[in-house]
Amino acid sequence: MATTSSRRRALAAGWAGALGAAAAVTRAPELALAADKVEVESVLLLSTLEAGLATAPVRRVVVTGANSGVGLNGASRLVAAGHQVTLLCRTQAKADGAAAACQQFADAQQAAGSAAFREEGSVVGVVCDLADLASVRACAASLQNQPIDTLCCNAGLAMNTADKAAKRTAQGFELTVGTNHLGHFLLANLLKGALAKSPNGAGRLVVTGSPVHDPKSGGGDVGSTASLGDLAGLAQAAAAPNGGSFDMVDGGPYDPDKAYKDSKLCNLLFTAEAAKRWAASGIQVDAFSPGLIPSPDGFFRNQNPAFAKTFSAIAGLAGVSETNAFGGAALAFLAVAPALPRATGGWYDSYPPGKHQLAVHPPSVEAQNVDEQAQLWALSAKLTGLAA
Repeated sequence: MATTSSRRRALAAGWAGALGAAAAVTRAPELALAADKVEVESVLLLSTLEAGLATAPVRRVVVTGANSGVGLNGASRLVAAGHQVTLLCRTQAKADGAAAACQQFADAQQAAGSAAFREEGSVVGVVCDLADLASVRACAASLQNQPIDTLCCNAGLAMNTADKAAKRTAQGFELTVGTNHLGHFLLANLLKGALAKSPNGAGRLVVTGSPVHDPKSGGGDVGSTASLGDLAGLAQAAAAPNGGSFDMVDGGPYDPDKAYKDSKLCNLLFTAEAAKRWAASGIQVDAFSPGLIPSPDGFFRNQNPAFAKTFSAIAGLAGVSETNAFGGAALAFLAVAPALPRATGGWYDSYPPGKHQLAVHPPSVEAQNVDEQAQLWALSAKLTGLAA
């Protein structure tokens, strides 16, 4: 009898073949089909994630990538539940639009008499372009003297898998890793002091990751696989006299699929190293996956539109896709829940895919490499102008 994993893979392959999209599917950056069994520490159901947001102590939460998708959904839930939320977006127009959407959601919850509503909620939008370190510094400077309880490093992008040349950040770094990792690395470090002074219990850093950081996961084993090698690309850029550029972390030729997966591996390595370095400051650091949310207008917005729609249909029929509602509930829970299953350094994965739950389990073997965690931190610090 076919296993669930094999049936899902067969379904995906069959649809791809019938639609002439097999090559595109093998390059998809986040095909989260069922993975091999993992050692699960604990499981959080969707009902648990959604409950208690309005009874948790009010926290001041900063969220990147808050104008759409998981970030907007999670922020809206937090505002409605009475928390004080700052939305970081690439432009003021996006930030203002997101703030209005959050307030509209909160007003609707109040009008409905929802138990998920609490009066204390507030929301404000601030500019932070993670692809420009100058913008990150300006944003952090405007926030670092304010009380912050939780920073959610949620923003992320994946480039078109057909791209042949790397797009760049303002500082010349490859855009995917530069945005998903280096921008967040700088922001988190600049706001560490504010988190350490959290007036409402221990500060928290929540990083949005993905199972595709693991080559053994059901999505990580499709197409290119994540591996940072000896970090030669970052090392060469960091050694350049006036600041250098890189195409790939490992120094190899540009591969947009691998760049995204590598950026998610960077997220997990950063989470682990921050958990160790910041433990003495009382800051809890965790990473989570909102699951595969293959919206043609969201995560897959940079892909071929026809492929994005096809892939979304495949994922839905295979039963492996998630929703912004689940991802938003997960982000909100990790941001404000009075207690989490792990003290710090947890990997909260949407596992098994499409089951609307978070399973706490170890990340990939490479993500657990303590030497690589320290090396990535040191190189990232140099590239972003921080002391290691």
